[in-house]
Amino acid sequence: MAAPVALTVAIGLLGGPLVGDSDEAVIATRLFAVLLVTVAALVVVGRAGAWRRTGAAGPPTWREVGTLGIPAVVALAPLVTGVNLPEVSLLAALVVGYCATGVFEELWHRGVVLDTLRVLGVRRSAVVGGALFGASHLGNVVFGQPLAVSLAQSFGAFCFGVGFGVFRWRTNAIWLLAAIHAVSDLMFKVTNLHGGALWGFLVGNDILMLLWGLWCLRGLDDHVSQHDGPLAGE
Repeated sequence: MAAPVALTVAIGLLGGPLVGDSDEAVIATRLFAVLLVTVAALVVVGRAGAWRRTGAAGPPTWREVGTLGIPAVVALAPLVTGVNLPEVSLLAALVVGYCATGVFEELWHRGVVLDTLRVLGVRRSAVVGGALFGASHLGNVVFGQPLAVSLAQSFGAFCFGVGFGVFRWRTNAIWLLAAIHAVSDLMFKVTNLHGGALWGFLVGNDILMLLWGLWCLRGLDDHVSQHDGPLAGE
């Protein structure tokens, strides 16, 4: 489960000496890293034939997708500040990068990792999975991100990860989670958020995802099926 983190850290450490430390070089290195681990995750799940076990079997296996209405609204909330698009080349890199990030982090963390943790039940697997998701963000320091920012990001990712872990078990819809995740990340780069307002939206996003996730625990059987995840209890 730690292999993707190790791979991205290695790319981050090697990227500076190989391509330089300019903003463009950092973006290119990050994009290469996330595309590589995304392809690797797809190959791992595909070769194992684990699409159903990881919640990635598609619409026929989805349930209670209305639960994701609140997360979708929260993800789009930064639009209230207005749209501020970067230049076309950067926008393209952001769109591709965040789409890949959404696919990788949901397929791997809410798919593969939670499938491994399913023996713990819904609640504990969501918490442990969230903790692992948060810890994985500490690797951003190798891309030049300050340690304090990485620590704050890791805590936010933990909150986000717990909420999305519950959504995964509730809806069994990894691809919808990936789409919401990608939009959520992208909105912070294409809207008029800066300084304190940006941090306010970042913190609010993670906390709201956690709180809605905890609310969505209502009626869920803590037992996790070996095929689809838990169904709502009576």
